[in-house]
Amino acid sequence: MKKIIFFDVDNTIYNNALGKIPEQTKKLLHELSLKEDVILGLATGRGLKKCEVIDDVLHYFKYKVLMNGSYVMKNEEIIYELPMKNDDIIEVLDMIKGHDLNIGMVGVNDEAVNYWDERVSYGLKALRGISPKVDAEFYLKHKVYQLWMFADLESQIMQVAKEMPKFSVFPWHQGGADFTYPHVNKAFGIGKCLSHETDFQLICVGDGANDIQMIEIADIGIVMDNTRFEQLKEKADHIAPHIHEDQLYDFFKKLNLV
Repeated sequence: MKKIIFFDVDNTIYNNALGKIPEQTKKLLHELSLKEDVILGLATGRGLKKCEVIDDVLHYFKYKVLMNGSYVMKNEEIIYELPMKNDDIIEVLDMIKGHDLNIGMVGVNDEAVNYWDERVSYGLKALRGISPKVDAEFYLKHKVYQLWMFADLESQIMQVAKEMPKFSVFPWHQGGADFTYPHVNKAFGIGKCLSHETDFQLICVGDGANDIQMIEIADIGIVMDNTRFEQLKEKADHIAPHIHEDQLYDFFKKLNLV
């Protein structure tokens, strides 16, 4: 039986604070890529262009579940995509006019915000490699696969989310979150990949709120100790060392997964 291993990017294989992939993580991905019975996949909220921050290891991944499952690739082939409807984006832009919020629109290779202020700067500071343009009509020229929302407090975002039943929300920190259609998430995208495979054990590794569903469907769910979401740890089979400790290879070795 082969192993199919999906990794989140930010603060799972990529240390956002240091702007690099930890050395043990590089070693782990290299050794896993050499195994005939292992298939590697990415599952991230990033678009394809913004995965360049892990360019050194990107070629190891057969599958890429991008923008939280709304765009899925097998090697260089698109096997699934679900752009948002313009009417839904317009509805969101109209709704937030009564709130002090910023909206981001995410495409495959580019993204934009409706306006720029300190909240956007703070929200994107940790997500290296992402510098959106300011263009409130970005959706008229590009396919948009997910939305961002920025606020002073996470509670403001969660309150607005209640008024937007067309979308699910995945918070990343105290003032930023991803919005997707309710049925679209990393587990959904991984399912599109698994339809191309047979006889496998699924292993998923992540740290964010948008990783909960993929940890739930995994045969082995691994959560990074640096997660701030206790629900994720509760659902995990194993807790991997904090990304700053750079011990992911040793951890996989201990579990006989490499």
